[in-house]
Amino acid sequence: MQGANEGPADVIAKVSGAQAGGKREDDGAYFTNNEGIPFPGPAHSKTVGGLPLISDTFFLQKQQTFNRSKNLERMVHPCGSGAFGYFECTQDKANFLSSVGEKTPVFVRFSTVTLGREFPDEARNPRGFAIKFYTMEGNYDIVGLNFPVFFCRDPIQGPDVIRSQYRNPTNFLLDHDVLFDLLANTPEANHAGLMFFSDHGTPQGWRFNHGYRCHTFKWVNSNGEFVYIKYHFIAKHGQKQFTDSEVMQMCGEDPDYSKRHLWEAIEKGEEIEWTAHVQIMDPRQADPDKLGFDPFDVTKVWPRSQFPMKEFGRLMLNKNPENFHRDVEQAAFSPGSMVPGIEDSPDPLLQFRMFFYRDAQYHRIGVNLHQIPVNCPFMAKSYASLNFDGQMRVDANHAGNKQYAPNSFAHKFRPDVAEASYQVSDNIASRASHYWHEGKKNDYDQANDLWTRVMSEQEKKNTCYNTAKGLRRVKFPDIQSKYLAQVYNISEDYSQGIYDLLDQPQFGFSKVKELAETAQEWYKEPRFRPGPGSNLAGYPPSSAVYQA
Repeated sequence: MQGANEGPADVIAKVSGAQAGGKREDDGAYFTNNEGIPFPGPAHSKTVGGLPLISDTFFLQKQQTFNRSKNLERMVHPCGSGAFGYFECTQDKANFLSSVGEKTPVFVRFSTVTLGREFPDEARNPRGFAIKFYTMEGNYDIVGLNFPVFFCRDPIQGPDVIRSQYRNPTNFLLDHDVLFDLLANTPEANHAGLMFFSDHGTPQGWRFNHGYRCHTFKWVNSNGEFVYIKYHFIAKHGQKQFTDSEVMQMCGEDPDYSKRHLWEAIEKGEEIEWTAHVQIMDPRQADPDKLGFDPFDVTKVWPRSQFPMKEFGRLMLNKNPENFHRDVEQAAFSPGSMVPGIEDSPDPLLQFRMFFYRDAQYHRIGVNLHQIPVNCPFMAKSYASLNFDGQMRVDANHAGNKQYAPNSFAHKFRPDVAEASYQVSDNIASRASHYWHEGKKNDYDQANDLWTRVMSEQEKKNTCYNTAKGLRRVKFPDIQSKYLAQVYNISEDYSQGIYDLLDQPQFGFSKVKELAETAQEWYKEPRFRPGPGSNLAGYPPSSAVYQA
């Protein structure tokens, strides 16, 4: 066990010099899971047709251990606040979006993603944007960010992305080495990384933020026909950001600025509104070879020139919570909470987030979280759960129902809620990637578009300054040069702009250019790269799946 089971007495004896040895280090020959079984790799989960498998015990253990590695405080999005309001449909859509003018009650929680609950809520970080719709078909959750993209696409890397923005486990200090090292070794992370270091990483509170559902979903009609969609919630009064110097001052003067700003605006009766938009893609269009990008890759956007935004509603907030702990701290959201007519896509990160979000909440507040008022499906026209008992169960529990199904006494299953079928690209279980961009230079194309076509010269200048400020604190020149190589593949100007702001770098820019030639392949091992035709696919089946 390489000394892993040494007790406190053994450790103290070595540290004090009374016994040979010193600081314990991992001297294992290779990484393993908790049972000592060799871990197959850091960046590829086991899939069939690109969809992750629950039989991937390495991945499950990694994520479930992560979910349970702290008590009480959220593992992700711990610092936040929220408010109640309503969603009003302005265009026809199935189910709870079906009637123009129909209003659905909502609760919205805003948050920073990785910083602790007591950390200043204006610090540089992505922002969570989670909406719970209380519909007659049950509660529907949209769990999003203020970025339209995320830092990883294979779910096995999810815990690593979050931990890269944690404090150092040895000294509990903020650690710039870790974040930049992850970005340096994860090519696809640098689209979100560009947004992170821009002024979008320091928005002016919760109100002046757009909200994006980064993942792709399906809208399904009563015939089982579907389209793929992406949600966008556009702040009615526009986006506003702080510069780095402004946010540093704000963090010191008012560390609760975002929470206070939202609360006071609602108390004053000010208008707090977002316009809901959707992009729509026919499933027959969802071919990366034809599109030039992977529509199920959460590190990529759908170009609006190809898939225009269509308005379908508005989101209004008008009531503050009555009790922060009851309504905000205990609010629980999951991308797996979808009502009939809204379904998942072949996005692998989405597939496992649908499980792990709920798993994390069961650990944090228990399996009966639906009894907490903010999580209660109080608008549902029917509630007869097939899940029973558990800690703190205080509702009707069985309510006279048999605690097993099927049974001879009650058969109350609706015939209209079977999910729409779709085809995946293959039937092979392996760790081979299905991401079209993997190991290719085109993984940087959309980040390049953001830099060259979207950002203003002042925004670019601020982004270079913000990035260099963090990169200067990295202790290892190899991490600095590798990170700049990733950025070079986005834009040489961006990389050069950061390099020029470093304090006496211990390498020349020529090294950055040299490293950039292969940076797209780092940790994309040849044995795991996608083969011909190995892409994420979600086409309608060629023949009927459900029997008439």
